[in-house]
Amino acid sequence: MFFYDDFIKKIAETKIEYKAMRKYSLEAKKLVMWLGTGLPLILIGLLQGYIGYTKDFSIPYLAIAGLLLFLGLKHLKNIFSYKIVLDCEKKKVLGQGLDLAFEDIESCTLKEGVVGKASRLQVIIRIVTKDKREIIVPLIMGNKIDFICALRDELGEKFSIIKG
Repeated sequence: MFFYDDFIKKIAETKIEYKAMRKYSLEAKKLVMWLGTGLPLILIGLLQGYIGYTKDFSIPYLAIAGLLLFLGLKHLKNIFSYKIVLDCEKKKVLGQGLDLAFEDIESCTLKEGVVGKASRLQVIIRIVTKDKREIIVPLIMGNKIDFICALRDELGEKFSIIKG
């Protein structure tokens, strides 16, 4: 990811074409990171399960195997289920448990912020709805600039950028 000021300059320079539906999946860096932890967890869980099976169904080995398999499969589920869709025909943002109409958005702000318990800054979208709900969307998808420009074009005056 480039520095935030360069990111803002790229957004200002970018003009996009209208598309009725835009889909965004996980960026390559996150994909590799989550695959790099998910697959080894599954392999270690399978090994622990095999060891537990060959040691006359040893409960501790099987319990550890179950836990590791659960964590590994959860990582893989997160990888393949991450999708954000901008439906410009129906004027909606869909994905990650979000079904939000553009008309329900009071303001949408691009800024740097900390999400969750992480200690590092990242670029986020802060959406405030008309019923005063706050939705934070971390930009961990591929094609971030296209996503931001499409939101900017669809929301118009409701979209703003806080410069760092």
